[in-house]
Amino acid sequence: MPLYEFVCSDCGSSFEYLVRSSASQELILCPKCESGQVSKKFSTFGMKGSAGGGSVSSGDNCSTGGG
Repeated sequence: MPLYEFVCSDCGSSFEYLVRSSASQELILCPKCESGQVSKKFSTFGMKGSAGGGSVSSGDNCSTGGG
């Protein structure tokens, strides 16, 4: 079940919503103003890997506050 980001056209609020099925015609309402005028935001995700040659290996560029 993917978690999508939405934005409300009426109040401008951004929120996340767990969509149960991509084929579902579930009505998604803004949690702030309860409007049905919402649209899915384009969102990116991050991942670790070795593809591309410029990726971050584990432990690199990680600030944990320890020393």
